[in-house]
Amino acid sequence: MKAWSAQPAKRVAVVGIVALGAASLLGGCGFETRQQAAAVVNGTVIHESDVRETFDQLKAAKLDFAENIVVTALVAAPLLKDAVASSGSWKPDETYASVISSIPGATDTTKEFVEAVALIQSQKMTPADVAAYRADLRQADISVNPKYGAIVPSDQGPVYFTLGQQTPNWVKAGANPAPAATPAQ
Repeated sequence: MKAWSAQPAKRVAVVGIVALGAASLLGGCGFETRQQAAAVVNGTVIHESDVRETFDQLKAAKLDFAENIVVTALVAAPLLKDAVASSGSWKPDETYASVISSIPGATDTTKEFVEAVALIQSQKMTPADVAAYRADLRQADISVNPKYGAIVPSDQGPVYFTLGQQTPNWVKAGANPAPAATPAQ
């Protein structure tokens, strides 16, 4: 039997290093994409640049929505669309068409936002649609860039969540009073 030589060991080491380097580079791409995300819903990235462009298009059309509201509607949009798809209770209507016509060159993201808002404002979701939406919302994998706040579940409102700041449970008012000032001598 021939003794184990150093040549194959070098090849294995080089291949291992190349594989680790490739995995690091590919993993880094996903990390960078997530760093630029306003939110990620079930693996679909909502880019900050799309949020900003939608915000700017709405503002130019004299529609006043804060960026966190844009993110909220874009997070809810695919779940709302899925909820009404089976019942057909809502399709883009005159409200949607009117708003979109007032936004020259509306991007797909802006159209998604307007569709979600028009659907919510129409109040045409059936109880079954609402139940399906809420079930999908509970099961959804949603992460939001802290810049926009955090998902705060709610039993109220049309989207049943808001984006806002939650006070961490370790912060309690009065738990750490400021030290008393000592008089100067």
